[in-house]
Amino acid sequence: MRFWAAFAIFCIVTVFSTTVSGQQISRIDSLRSLLARVDKQKQFSLLNDIGFAYRLSYPDSTIWYCTRAFEIGQELNLPKELSKPLSFIGLAKAYKGDYKSSFDFHTRAIEVAQQQNDSVQLAYGYNNFGRLFFDQGDYTGAYEYLIRALQIFEVIQEPTGLAYVYRSLSNIYKSQNDFNKALDMSLKAYNLRKKVGELRTLLSALSELGLVYSELKRLDEANRCFEQADSISQRIEDNISLAEIRIGWAEFLVKSGNYKKADSLAHLAYTMVVKTKNLRLMPRANLLMGNVHYQLKEYSDAIPHLKQVISLESNVHLDLKRDANFYLGKIYEQAGNKDEATRYINQYLVLKESLVSVDLAREIEKLQFQLEIEKKERENEQLKALASQNESVIRQQRLQNIILYVVVFFVSLVVFMQWRNTKKRKETAERLMIQNAEIEAQRKEIIRQNEQLARHNRELSDLNHEKDTLMNIVAHDLKSPLNRIRGLGSLIEMEGSLTAAQKKYLELMLDSTRAGLDLITDLLDVNSLDVNREPGFSTFNLDQLIADRVNAFRHAAGSKKIELVATGAVGEVTTDFDYVTRIVDNLLSNAIKFSPAQSTVTISIMQESDVFYIAVKDQGPGFSEEDKKFLYQKFKKLSARPTGGESSNGLGLAIVKILVDRLNGSIKLNSQTGKGSEFIVKLPVKMQVA
Repeated sequence: MRFWAAFAIFCIVTVFSTTVSGQQISRIDSLRSLLARVDKQKQFSLLNDIGFAYRLSYPDSTIWYCTRAFEIGQELNLPKELSKPLSFIGLAKAYKGDYKSSFDFHTRAIEVAQQQNDSVQLAYGYNNFGRLFFDQGDYTGAYEYLIRALQIFEVIQEPTGLAYVYRSLSNIYKSQNDFNKALDMSLKAYNLRKKVGELRTLLSALSELGLVYSELKRLDEANRCFEQADSISQRIEDNISLAEIRIGWAEFLVKSGNYKKADSLAHLAYTMVVKTKNLRLMPRANLLMGNVHYQLKEYSDAIPHLKQVISLESNVHLDLKRDANFYLGKIYEQAGNKDEATRYINQYLVLKESLVSVDLAREIEKLQFQLEIEKKERENEQLKALASQNESVIRQQRLQNIILYVVVFFVSLVVFMQWRNTKKRKETAERLMIQNAEIEAQRKEIIRQNEQLARHNRELSDLNHEKDTLMNIVAHDLKSPLNRIRGLGSLIEMEGSLTAAQKKYLELMLDSTRAGLDLITDLLDVNSLDVNREPGFSTFNLDQLIADRVNAFRHAAGSKKIELVATGAVGEVTTDFDYVTRIVDNLLSNAIKFSPAQSTVTISIMQESDVFYIAVKDQGPGFSEEDKKFLYQKFKKLSARPTGGESSNGLGLAIVKILVDRLNGSIKLNSQTGKGSEFIVKLPVKMQVA
């Protein structure tokens, strides 16, 4: 009987060996070669290992091998690890896109692990469940199960499992744009996997770390991580992971502007994806190839790849189709084929609009999830504080008990002493009872105040959530029709053949639409600056930034015959490029907006020791003493009015103040009514990277 079972396994392995071409070939071959030579206990482990190795390239093979492993485990009546093959089948179902079956198998895996009191597999089951919820966009459910897994792994100190949970939590934080926490989790996962020394898991940790570094604009660290992951994938012959790493690396290089190296990596990755017939990676690989050829102006090579993305029947890759239509529209526009360019641009606008609602829903989910995380963190802090308080009370009670024992001991020795000692002990006991009553009353009062504080916190959290949700929904409802009007106006402008009056009306319509969109952008920016992104620091040339911004505003200044003058030099600074750009833009925009025609606006920069200054001076109406009291308040319109009929929403200086504070700087105003004004921003030359 054992001979025929071994022979059946050998035949199936032989059949599968003719189809495998992609992932961990040498490892899978070495494991399969052992199957026919070991007992069923070891067959259970080998079948699980083979199934896990197949999960990315051939999930159907994972399902077959792990189903066989589960049957053997039931036959052997294993006391532990019987849930492992069920978890692997759940992973394979998810990779196939069958999330309902994946949910069912993960649920069974957790139930079996609980029945067997198998803490290790229970924690892995929670982690896999969390990953499934994350893939479905349920961040709250994902976070809850990942925290359960983390608590178990921390108790049993299982490094491999801890690394998996840290990597999963990194993805959670990355989805919320909290890249500092994501980096902390990724580094923990990398250090644990480096300590364990398992190359397969180490390369995934390096790949994840590279993606986080790229989001933080730490280019050198990102490149180093991708290079190490690439080297490990080649060494273990894991071609699927190698292709996925090279796709991510090339995408990062395209964003960084290194098109030649991105082109080399993209071709290598695309060749591997085609060779292994990996349908999961094919859409990304085609879009990457089209993007690289587009950036290198190799339009004829880009078109087939981009059309391959558009031809996808699935609605899962709408973002990829949107980008492909955009690049095709630009290519045909360069070639002078207006009909094709218009067709693809229209498809791009339709897809972009359809994705706006999805993006808004995701943003709302992110905000809700962020509030949930903050709530849980506050609860954890309260629990820790309560635990510390309880420990202190317990230590005090122990000390009191010891003292009481000593008192009782000495009382028993001196019981024959004078009656006054008895009276004193009675008085002491009464005082202790009074103190205990007071302590109990204080404890109840503390509980009442804590409950009241928790209720107030919940009310504040609900109000804040309602405010953020309402702002995002209103902004979307306003922004979508304005974007459509702007898009239609651009299309009308492209058509040409307009009379002078029609052009004037069209310009007025586009200006009004642009003003509305600018207001919505400022509203969203103020809201996001209050709660979201921390500054990300990079080194750049301040002189060049000032020159670029002055050139950008020359048209607006020229329309009012205002002269823009830039003076001074600083050189390189290390701070947040986007924040400084936004500060300069708002100050220049305000200066031009409130300055009379044929006047001068001057922007000056200088450096003193470890700080630099940006000063914007105009010849406008200046600020009254009453204005200065409300200078940086949101939505506060001051006494001065734009001189050219421009719109003013009262948010520009509020945004400047928020950004300057984020950069540990200061802003000063020199102004008198009727004598112009000068804003002076002071910032550190080198901000320390967190």
